[in-house]
Amino acid sequence: MKIRQRIFLKVITLLLFILAINISGCCLFETDNPDLRIVGQNFPPVVGIGQTFNPTFTVGNYSDGDCDAAKTSQSIVNLKMVNRATGYLQVNNNYTLNELDNNATQNFNSISVTIESAGTFDLTFTVDPNNTSGEKNQNNNKITGVIIVQ
Repeated sequence: MKIRQRIFLKVITLLLFILAINISGCCLFETDNPDLRIVGQNFPPVVGIGQTFNPTFTVGNYSDGDCDAAKTSQSIVNLKMVNRATGYLQVNNNYTLNELDNNATQNFNSISVTIESAGTFDLTFTVDPNNTSGEKNQNNNKITGVIIVQ
């Protein structure tokens, strides 16, 4: 009789474990698609001609669902500055974006830019412009701001 009770308890325990896994969803054995996002940026609205300034950006990897995000592949980020009046591309620099685990961030804070002519410039920071990181949502990978050089 005791053997039957032990077997019964083991079966019940196993069923409860399976039920708990199903209740918790996919998150025990799977991850959701990664989603790279720009989560911070800082750059001055006005700089002087020939003045060096240091824009900073922070990129994070977050889930696009209920589970943790999968790790991204190494990729790049791109910084462009275009003169609004002339359309001239003043800056076009790429920087390495490392693999990012779930909820991990990478700061880009050693960027130096010097503009030698006056004007209004669109500064655009793009994450994974070539879509090589393995992330799925490309709609939140770009931020554009305005810098006036005088």
